[in-house]
Amino acid sequence: MMKPFSLLIILLAGLLLGCGDKGEEASALVSVNAGADLEIIAGQSFTLRAQGDPTGGEFSWRQLSGPEINGLPALGAELQLDLPTEMTEALLVFEVEYRLDDGQVVRDRLQVRVVPRVSSPVALIQSSVAPGTPLATGELLVLSGDDSFDPEGQTLSFHWQQLAGPSSWLPESSNATELMLKAPLLADAGHFRFELTVSNAAGLTDSADIEITVQGNSKGIYADAGPDRSVMEFRRVQLDGQHSASLFGDVTCQWQQMAGAAIDITEPSSCQTDFIVPDSRQQPQIELQLQVQDSRAETDSTSLLLTVLSSRLHFMVDTGQDRCFDLIGEIDCESQSFPRQDADYGRDSVSAFLNKIGQGRAGFDFSKLDQFGDELPRSATEFSCLRDNVTGLIWELKQPASSSVASADLRAASNSYSWTLSEDGNGGQAGEAAEPMSSCPSTTNCGTEQYIEEVNASLYCGGANWRLPTVTELNTLLDFGGAGTLDASLFLHEADPAELGHLYFWTQQTSAEGGGGHSAWVIDMHDGNDNSLPKRSDSRAYVRLVRSP
Repeated sequence: MMKPFSLLIILLAGLLLGCGDKGEEASALVSVNAGADLEIIAGQSFTLRAQGDPTGGEFSWRQLSGPEINGLPALGAELQLDLPTEMTEALLVFEVEYRLDDGQVVRDRLQVRVVPRVSSPVALIQSSVAPGTPLATGELLVLSGDDSFDPEGQTLSFHWQQLAGPSSWLPESSNATELMLKAPLLADAGHFRFELTVSNAAGLTDSADIEITVQGNSKGIYADAGPDRSVMEFRRVQLDGQHSASLFGDVTCQWQQMAGAAIDITEPSSCQTDFIVPDSRQQPQIELQLQVQDSRAETDSTSLLLTVLSSRLHFMVDTGQDRCFDLIGEIDCESQSFPRQDADYGRDSVSAFLNKIGQGRAGFDFSKLDQFGDELPRSATEFSCLRDNVTGLIWELKQPASSSVASADLRAASNSYSWTLSEDGNGGQAGEAAEPMSSCPSTTNCGTEQYIEEVNASLYCGGANWRLPTVTELNTLLDFGGAGTLDASLFLHEADPAELGHLYFWTQQTSAEGGGGHSAWVIDMHDGNDNSLPKRSDSRAYVRLVRSP
């Protein structure tokens, strides 16, 4: 039977508990469990699962220690994470926080022990030669470890070495995935053994080996010109026969061209020499033969096929400057005292190797066209216009200058014009036409637009799309390396600079210099300088029209 005093103590304790704060009571009842500690193998995925009581709260995870794992911090009761395959042994600590809507927060932690992978990689060798097939001297052998793998997908490293053989076929070890080897020169058949060792990030390894047989060479001499390859036109190409060999000492070499566009080999009797690749438009391939001889007068020969690739130089205009200079005068362009000059680059630098369609100095290439726009032979002395074979543009040629406007032909070199263009692109200023018969034979006006209209109406050189050139287009005619800026043997009739005091030629482009569109660009065909002239009726320059085919 309970004593009255004991009963009183129990009742008082109950009253005290009943008067406590409800938040403290709830806090005692909130809990979260992060789950049991885990042990995971590197490279595997694992899931963190937390349980909270009462339900309805928010879970958030974070990592407290260990190598950083992607995907954290994160929200949610469950969270899937991936361990890197390269990870070594480690201890990871994670914490989950559980927060109720009324602000109460509780936390729990778990540990994840990471252990390294235990699976070894697998080494596999693939050979370009079927098993048991002997290789002839110089025949290419390809050994590949690409099929090697790691069961867990770890990255592999490779190591090749030669284990056996009558000579050092692989002079030193290699860490490449693939080996490309030429069979050595042997007096008698030889057996070689190569080993491939692969290693994963965990340091585990596996090895495989392969045996290769090389035939004996009864002649004891072998010519090696290297593999067939592609070469870029106008580039200097190296020829290398130094890997040729004899069992009886050194060999001498002799290079000879068998087919293709003619080349000039620098030293045909040298094992290492070079030549400049000719224009690809001549013939797309060059075949060479290398013959070697040893001290016994025994010989061997092999061929080399070079495929010539086309460069962009066929479509790139140049300045015509094909000479180099120092502070005193002209020098050899090979000189390194004054390097990187204009003549060292572009079409002009390879003009001696260009297979031109037409003719022209340095890198220029023009074809003569008749009155209908048809191509004429290079020897033609009568021609109506010129096609630039680099840009594809067709250019107007002038007729002889006249002593008076009244007797001048439509395209006389002495005719000059003011700038007029009523179409879009005139900068809002169409220009003012000069008076008729003032500087040209037109009875309408002496503006450029009228001149273009009359030339197109004549179907000059078979075209009705003649126009003023752009600044860039007109600049392509300038030859800065010749006696004049235009080749006088092609551009037959030119204006007299004394007539206007200059040799400015109009372009179609408006100049913004000085503000507004009141001037147009001109090119001085005497020295190549650009300038601008007002679009006024009293501001005159010469005209050379251009058109696309």
